[in-house]
Amino acid sequence: MTPFVEAAKRAAEEIAAELRKGWRSEYADRSGIGAGGDETAGIDEMAEKIYIHHLSAFGRIDSEESGLVGEGRDTVILDPIDGSSNALSGLPYFGSSIALERDGSVEEAVVVNLANGDFFYKTSGGLMHGRLGEKEAVPVRRREASAVGIFEKAYADPELALALLRRKMKFRSPGAVALSLAYAHYVDFVVFAGPRRRYDFAAALWMCEALEVVASERLLVVAKSRDTAEQLVELAQRKESP
Repeated sequence: MTPFVEAAKRAAEEIAAELRKGWRSEYADRSGIGAGGDETAGIDEMAEKIYIHHLSAFGRIDSEESGLVGEGRDTVILDPIDGSSNALSGLPYFGSSIALERDGSVEEAVVVNLANGDFFYKTSGGLMHGRLGEKEAVPVRRREASAVGIFEKAYADPELALALLRRKMKFRSPGAVALSLAYAHYVDFVVFAGPRRRYDFAAALWMCEALEVVASERLLVVAKSRDTAEQLVELAQRKESP
């Protein structure tokens, strides 16, 4: 691991330890609209504070909650809690997205599942999967036996959701897009409908460079195979007969 990845892991472990202490009412307190356009909750602020403490030495931090914090030549793009609504609702599918950007390009990235401890990171050495609290990590490999895809924000494109159902293309919509993209090598596909913010995508989409990626203004398709990606794009363009 690089120093940046190690620091991000220490921060995530600290956040996970705080969450294991139990739910606090202040985690649900709202403090206004964050830099990313969504309401900031207390759980977002708790995680952001810890990440800033551990990562500020690597450059200025551009957080979905507070915007730009600190100074530096490099930029840390941070979504402290990806899937905040899940976290607030007690659904175990939420995490963090962290990217280190140098000269306009992402060079290191971390996505962590705070609910189960999965820890993904990518550096020049490749894409790795480890666990919070454990030292070992293994290279991410495609799972050819996957049985479902992920359709984030499926409610934003119900016609495409119905088209997938007609084709018997099973999917889930868990509600944490950076985390879902981190699992893209394992599932059949990941689709996201709607405008994209860099806080959610900077780290995880860079992790998907080895996959088939098709992006338009309102739709993102990531798949392990070109055939699947092309089929999803065709369905999105409404070329399939009912």
